[in-house]
Amino acid sequence: MILKGIYDAILSRCEAAFGLLAGRRLWLAWGVALAIALSLFMSFPRVSFFLGNDAQIVNFWPVLERQAADPLAMTGDQYKDQSSHDSKLAFRLTLPMTMKVLHVDWRAMLVIQYGLGILLLALVGKIAMDLFKDRIVALASVFGVASIYAGKAAFLQLGGMGDAFAYTFLTVAVAFRNPPIIVAAIIVACFTDERAVIASPLVVLYWAMRNSHAGKPSWFNLQTITVASAILIAGAIRLVLMFGYGLHIPIGTGKDVGFSVLPLTLPTLQYELPHVLAGLWLWPLVAGVLLVRSRWWFSLLAMLGATAAVVGVAAMVFDVDRSLAYSLPLLFVAMAVAARAKLGSQVLRSIAILGFLISFAFPVNNLLGSVSNRYSEGNLMPIELVRFYKYSTAR
Repeated sequence: MILKGIYDAILSRCEAAFGLLAGRRLWLAWGVALAIALSLFMSFPRVSFFLGNDAQIVNFWPVLERQAADPLAMTGDQYKDQSSHDSKLAFRLTLPMTMKVLHVDWRAMLVIQYGLGILLLALVGKIAMDLFKDRIVALASVFGVASIYAGKAAFLQLGGMGDAFAYTFLTVAVAFRNPPIIVAAIIVACFTDERAVIASPLVVLYWAMRNSHAGKPSWFNLQTITVASAILIAGAIRLVLMFGYGLHIPIGTGKDVGFSVLPLTLPTLQYELPHVLAGLWLWPLVAGVLLVRSRWWFSLLAMLGATAAVVGVAAMVFDVDRSLAYSLPLLFVAMAVAARAKLGSQVLRSIAILGFLISFAFPVNNLLGSVSNRYSEGNLMPIELVRFYKYSTAR
C-alpha cells in the first residue's frame, strides 16, 4: 500500500504539472521548449566536436561534402574501402542533395537538423492531440519522446549521421493526411537511410489503425495506399539510379553486415531493445493486449512482423541501437490502437506519464552502450561541460 501511495502521488503531481502547462496559450510550444531543455540537461551533446580534437567523435561531414559535390558519382576515396561506413552512402542522398541544392555547408545542415528535431517533437504533440484530444497526454508524449534516442538524435548527432532527418520525416508521414506530403516525407526518409525503408510499413499500419471503422482496421484507404505507393516510388528511383547512373553499395568483405555479425550484436540486442523506447514500450504493450481482446489477429501479426523486421535488420549491423530507433513509428501505431479502443482519459494519462518517467529515469545518452567509444554522443550536462573543458585546454 505504501508503494501504491507513492506511485499515485508521483503520477498525480506530474499530471498537475502537465495540467498547468496545458492551460497556457502556447502550450505545445512551451512543452516542446521545456522538453528539449530537460532532454539536453540529461543528454548534452559532445560540443568538443567543434574543437576538432576529440578523438572519440566520428565526423562524417567531410565525406558528405565530397558526396554533395557530385551526388551521382561513384568515384572518390570513400568507395575504396568497401567495408567502411563511407562506402555505404551511395543511396543516402538526402543530406548531400540538400547541401548541393541549397549551397550550404555542414554548419547550415546542423541548423536544419536542430530545426527538424524541434519539428519532430511538435509533431509528436500533434499526433497525440489528434488521437486523444487531451493536452496532458500530448505533453507527456512530447516529454517521453524527448527522453529516448529518436527524439534526441537531432541534438546529439553532430557528426552528420543523418538519422534525425529520417526519424523526423517518418513522423511527418504519420502526422499529416495530405498525400503529397506523405509521399515526399517517405521518399526523403528512404533516401536518408535504408533503415527507413524497413520502418515504413509501420506507417502503413498506423494509417490502417487510424482509419479503422466498423470495428476493423482499414487496410485500403487513401493514406495506406499513398504510403505503400511512396515506398514503391522510392524503390523505382533507386533502380533508376542503379541502372541509369551506376550507383551501388559495395558488398565489402562480408564481415561488416549480415548474419556474420550476429555473434557480436545479439549480446547487445538484449539490453538495447528495451532501452530504445524505454518507458514508451508501455504503448505497444497496451496495444498488443487491446488487439488480442479485439481479436484483430492479422493486425497484431502485422505489428509484430513489422517490428521484427526493424529488429532483425538492427541485429545484422554493428550500430544496433541507432538502427532500433527506427522503430519510432511503432509508438504511433500503438497510440492509434489505444485511441481506437477509446480508453479513458485517466488511463491514457497514466500510460503517457509513466512512460515518460521511466524513460527519463533511464536516459539514452550514447550509442553502442558506452560513453567511452568513438560513437558516443552525449552525457549529463555537467559531465559534458567537464569533457569540453578538458579538450578546450588540451595542448
